[in-house]
Amino acid sequence: MAVCEIWDVKGRLDHPIDYAENPEKTANPKYTDADLQAMVDVMKYATNGDKTEQQFFVTGVNCDPSTARDEMMIAKAQWNDQSEIVCYHGFQSFKAGEVTPEQAHEVGVKLAEKMWGGRFQVIVATHLNTECLHNHFVVNSISYIDGKHYHDNKKNLRLLRKRSDELCREYSLSVIEHPSGRKKPYALYQAEKNGLPTRDTVARQAVDEAISKSFTLKDFDRQLSEMGYRINFDPNRKYWTIIGKGWQRPKRLYKLGEDYTNERITERIRENSYAVKFQSFSKEQPQVRVYRVRGSLKDAKKIGGLRGLYLHYCYRLGILPKKKQQNYARLHYLLKDDLMKMDAITDETRLLCRNHIDTAEQLLSYKGSLESEMQELTEERKGLYSQSRKSVGEEKEAVKARLSEITERMKTLRKEVRLCGGIEARSDALKEKLTVIWADEKEQQRKELMMHEHRRRSGRANRKDELGGI
Repeated sequence: MAVCEIWDVKGRLDHPIDYAENPEKTANPKYTDADLQAMVDVMKYATNGDKTEQQFFVTGVNCDPSTARDEMMIAKAQWNDQSEIVCYHGFQSFKAGEVTPEQAHEVGVKLAEKMWGGRFQVIVATHLNTECLHNHFVVNSISYIDGKHYHDNKKNLRLLRKRSDELCREYSLSVIEHPSGRKKPYALYQAEKNGLPTRDTVARQAVDEAISKSFTLKDFDRQLSEMGYRINFDPNRKYWTIIGKGWQRPKRLYKLGEDYTNERITERIRENSYAVKFQSFSKEQPQVRVYRVRGSLKDAKKIGGLRGLYLHYCYRLGILPKKKQQNYARLHYLLKDDLMKMDAITDETRLLCRNHIDTAEQLLSYKGSLESEMQELTEERKGLYSQSRKSVGEEKEAVKARLSEITERMKTLRKEVRLCGGIEARSDALKEKLTVIWADEKEQQRKELMMHEHRRRSGRANRKDELGGI
């Protein structure tokens, strides 16, 4: 099952080539570090196509991998190419465990030859650094034969996928026979992969809960309405749709899965009518221990400022307390928008609590200290690079060790600077959302009180008094 995609690259030509040829991704794991370093030297100082292909899985079509960028630039100069698009970067990904590195690379080279080999210069590199082996293609944007441009359009993308499928069948590899069509957004894919709640998973949770409490479609509609969703049962439409508060457009229910088609939802609701519901006996209540402590909480300092804001928002999202079973379907619609950002919000909260940051001034001060340390480390690293070129033996190893320490520290500093920037951008929005949420909750409480009062008065009006009157 090979998945193919391609996109244009604007800017410098060497960046996609360097990425595709990255030895850390294309290196065969069965060779030692010494062998790999030797092959890096061979690639730098000599041309040995057989060893390059066998050990690093990098092949040039109509060009040599070691001089591919220069050859592509010569072709552009020859045909006076002034296009903003310098090349095209594509990939072909295989199902995990289905191919060997040799087979994957062979299929990739054949695909490049069939698709572009007659007119374009191409670099084919097989990356082995993930469970799914995949080929990268860097294609010159113009033909070295006639100077005409390659066009990344739907027709050529269909042709690329068709030829990839043909090669997969030739090598007895699985093929996607009925593609689903629209590609899932990358952010949504990553969120589902990491187990974060998404708009679709929360909608499923809401529909499942509504079905479990419904005996008719009217009940189903009312239950979803309480959770902030509207459903359209319009008989003139083939598919029922659902829309949540804050959504830009409705979503067809069947896209949530097989259990959410019109027929299946109706069937699940009908099953509730025949279900006999039993109420379990009340469980024995565990004994509650009471502890007495001296003093009072009157003088306890309340956490406020940025820390208080973020901690309260984490509580609202269900991040705090830990291991709490959260019903995301019942969340306010403004909170649902941030479910996919839970990891970022959690990291920002930890930074604020770890450094006791409560005000914007403290945040800016901390961010400034991080940036100053980064600048100092950058200057130190420049000196160490110069020293490394001159030193030998143990001194060189010590310099390398210090460079590694600086690199790791710089990673931490960059991450914390990004988190500080995220807090600056997000904190005001969190305040506004919480203000709206509190106002909506007060309004909901007011409506519930009015409803209870109306029911109480209605009940008293129909009750007979002690004398037999009404």
